[in-house]
Amino acid sequence: MSDREEGPVQRIGLYVKAGCTTCNKAREVLRGHGVAFTERDVFRHPLDADELLALAALRTLRALFSDRSPSARALGLDPDALPASELIGVMLQEPRLIRRPLVRIGDRLVIGCDAAAIAEALRA
Repeated sequence: MSDREEGPVQRIGLYVKAGCTTCNKAREVLRGHGVAFTERDVFRHPLDADELLALAALRTLRALFSDRSPSARALGLDPDALPASELIGVMLQEPRLIRRPLVRIGDRLVIGCDAAAIAEALRA
């Protein structure tokens, strides 16, 4: 037994797309903090509706939607005009509509590679 009390172990997940430079930066930020994390390529292993909803519960579904995705423009999507069920459906059909990287640290979700937000979430 250790003399010092350990805090709860945080589960850390990194959701990426292979070849995404911002995803690579987020990976390096996590490695720089020396933390263990699981990584998931959401194009090779797509999220299901329950997983997407669980991530959205940490922020909002709208926050997860990638407005800058060429797919959003090509489809002419207005995410603010779609009911949540339809938004989930299009995001699951077209993973390019999900912002990335997503860094889940316990009950926090950092969208993009915000090194300061990742560090803050790791301290919480």
